[in-house]
Amino acid sequence: MNSSFTEGNMIWIVMGIITLLMGILLGFVAPNLIHLVWFSAGDLIHIKTPSISNILFGTGILLLSIFCFVMYFKAKKAKIAAAVLVMVSVALLAVSITNYSVLRDERIVHNEFLSLNAEEYQWSDVEEAKLLKRNDDIPYETLVLTLNNGVELDFERGPSMDKQQFDKIDFILQSHGVMYELTNR
Repeated sequence: MNSSFTEGNMIWIVMGIITLLMGILLGFVAPNLIHLVWFSAGDLIHIKTPSISNILFGTGILLLSIFCFVMYFKAKKAKIAAAVLVMVSVALLAVSITNYSVLRDERIVHNEFLSLNAEEYQWSDVEEAKLLKRNDDIPYETLVLTLNNGVELDFERGPSMDKQQFDKIDFILQSHGVMYELTNR
C-alpha cells in the first residue's frame, strides 16, 4: 500500500472537493450576499457589486481548493506552493469584497477596486446626473452621477434596481437641486 495514501492525507482531497463545489455555488453570489448583510440596515436604497468581485471571489475559492489538493503531497516544495496559494487566495477574497457602491438616504458610499478606504459622499456632492437610454446592445438604462470631485458613479437601472428605488433616488436628487438628463449612449 502506498504510504502517501493515508487518512490524514485524504482529508485534504475531501476538503479540496468540498471547497471546489461550494466555491462554484458561492462564487456567483457570495460578494453580493456579503454586501447585502453589511449594508442592509436602515436607510439603504441600492447596493452595486461589480461583476469583477464575483469573478475574483470565484478565483480565490478555486485557488483555495487547489491549496487543499496540493497539501495532499508531503514534499517541502508542495507545502511552500500551498502556502503561496493560500496567501494569494486570501488576498483575492479580500479584494473581491472591498469593491462596491452603496446608495443610502443620507449619503453615497463608494469603494474603488483595490482600495482599502471607502469614500463617503453627501447627496449635495452630486453636481450632475444623467440617465443613459437603453439601446439594442444594452437592454437597461444607466444612471450616471457626477460628483463635485470629478468621480462618476454609474448604476444600472435593470433588474437589481426597481422603480421604487429609482424614484427615491430621483426624489433625493431633486431635493438637492439636481435634475437628471435623459441622453443617448
